[in-house]
Amino acid sequence: MGSSQSQPVSAPSSAEAIRPSASPLNPQRQSVLSYFFNPSSPALTHDHLHPTALEVRLVSKYLVHLGIPSELVPRILDEAEYWSGCRRQRTKHIYVDSMLPQYRSANNPQSTGDGHDHEQVVEFSQAALVHDGGGLKNRNGNVWYLVSSPIGCTRRSSSGSGQGVIAQHETAMDLDRVWIRKCVIETLSKDQGWSSNNPAHYGTYEQSYSWFEISLLRGDREVEGSRHSIQNNVHAGQYYKPHCNVLSADHPTLRLAQPGDRIVLWVRAQYHGWLNWVKEAAITVFTSPYPPST
Repeated sequence: MGSSQSQPVSAPSSAEAIRPSASPLNPQRQSVLSYFFNPSSPALTHDHLHPTALEVRLVSKYLVHLGIPSELVPRILDEAEYWSGCRRQRTKHIYVDSMLPQYRSANNPQSTGDGHDHEQVVEFSQAALVHDGGGLKNRNGNVWYLVSSPIGCTRRSSSGSGQGVIAQHETAMDLDRVWIRKCVIETLSKDQGWSSNNPAHYGTYEQSYSWFEISLLRGDREVEGSRHSIQNNVHAGQYYKPHCNVLSADHPTLRLAQPGDRIVLWVRAQYHGWLNWVKEAAITVFTSPYPPST
């Protein structure tokens, strides 16, 4: 696949290039030194942004109370982008080798992502997803890193405890009938820092064979046709680079999304010598209780 699978994503402007831990979506800002040093400890967090789903409904009722026709309320909320957001962020420093079906931890190169890592089991709620019979399997240079909460999630599962802990059983989680409005994918990553390709491509996104994809997980199966490339790493990049991709509701993956689906972030690398080093990533899904305005 690689860059031949889709056109390389153009370099974002400085306003768009906001690293995940310094994003306006996350109030906990970190030092610039985190560009060069590993996070203190891996974490998996699950947060709901303002406005919450309840706040959106309350504002809708208030607008009707003020005399605004109910059929105009969804359009007003869309114009204001007054949508509820559910965000998952992962800070786990790993690298994916184009020749290996697992990831390796940057802190402990001997460890591999074989589906037994506690964070991974918690992340997907079912360890079977990465074993035979599961819908998602790690393959050479093709490893999942992060998965969103189910689309329509309105709060942390009541069976979870403590920040960064996601319950293994999410059947108790509130799921609302919603329509997705946009999805924000944030990554902090780089490739192996060198290549034998044309040096003219160094520092660009051309012929970069280290990239990210997203797909939809419905139940324990990947939704057919939902896998799409969203971001390449800088070719022979020397430093970790942040990317922020804002996907609108008409993105090919999001057009297939249904309440309860999850968005999966895949780390990809292809061809001998290519690596994808990842420090952190976040997926934020924005939804509305109303169908899109026409």
